[in-house]
Amino acid sequence: MTKEEFLDELRSSLSGNVSAKVINDNLNYYENFINTQLRKGRGIDEILEELGSPRLLAKTITDTAPEEDRRTVDAYSDNKNDDDNDSSFIMPWRLIIKAAFPLMLVIYLIFSLASLVLPVLIILGIVFFVIKVFSKGR
Repeated sequence: MTKEEFLDELRSSLSGNVSAKVINDNLNYYENFINTQLRKGRGIDEILEELGSPRLLAKTITDTAPEEDRRTVDAYSDNKNDDDNDSSFIMPWRLIIKAAFPLMLVIYLIFSLASLVLPVLIILGIVFFVIKVFSKGR
C-alpha cells in the first residue's frame, strides 16, 4: 500500500462519520507523520505496518471524536459530508416511526391479550347466564 492509498482509505472511512474539520486534521496529521518518518529513513511499508489498518484508525478517530464532530450517515442523504447539515436533527419520518412503533406495540399487546381472554370471558358469561336463568326458575 502506498501513502496515497493509505490516506485515501482513511479519508473514505472517516467520510460521513465525522466533520470535514476532523477529517482534514487527521489526514494532515498522518501525512506529516508519514513524511517525517520517511525523512528519517524508514520505509513506507514499515511505517504503514506500524500505523495499522486505516479503517481501524478511522473507527478509533470516530469513536473518540467529540459529539459535535460526529455525523450520522443517512442512506437517503445526498449530502453526507455537508458541514451545513445539523447531525442532531432527526428527520420527521424518523420521529414518526419512533413514536408510532411503541404505540403499535401496545395496541398489538392489548389485542393479543384480548384474543386470549375474550373467549374465556364469553364462556363464563354464558355459564353464569344459564345458571342465573335456571336458578330463578326454582
